[in-house]
Amino acid sequence: MKVTQKNVRVFHIVIDEESIFLDYFRKNSILLKEFFLLIEGNITKSIAFVLDQNGICYKDISGCSIRLGGIKQEPPLVVEAQKEEKIASNVELKPTHKLRLYDRPIRSGEEINESVPIVIFGRVNSGSKVFSDESISIYGIIDGLVQCDGEYIVLNGISPRGNLIFNGEIIEREKIKQNVLQKIMMRGGIIEIKEVV
Repeated sequence: MKVTQKNVRVFHIVIDEESIFLDYFRKNSILLKEFFLLIEGNITKSIAFVLDQNGICYKDISGCSIRLGGIKQEPPLVVEAQKEEKIASNVELKPTHKLRLYDRPIRSGEEINESVPIVIFGRVNSGSKVFSDESISIYGIIDGLVQCDGEYIVLNGISPRGNLIFNGEIIEREKIKQNVLQKIMMRGGIIEIKEVV
């Protein structure tokens, strides 16, 4: 027997209405094919047919007792006060965050998976994938898949083939302007998209 732990890219979907799910899936099917879907709710015959026909890997977890984490929350103020006490006690603190810089386009077929902030001075080509647990800045057009779980993402636009996931939310291309530097952040569970001036 061989057991190997893998990092799986997962979407947790709660289905309230069949028509809403099917419409959502139709808009995002290309992106969702890259993920394992954990689905709660009523998986109707129509939904199961569409998922199976598109080769989607999914699991009905309606009866499971698994607890799924939510969106990152800001740490409580008490933790911040403890950090300030450590600084005041003359303990030398070294910065723990580093930065990964790509001063080139990300090639088609290339996959980048980082746990530090990323800066890309080029486009993310079709067929490439960029994943980061921290913030991302991309100064070229996104033509591949980008997933950012950090505090923000700065981008210059998304092509019709590009896909962006920010903190578990699929960002619709129509909301992003082309060739305009924009910052996406999440405040109080709501995504904000603003131009960088």
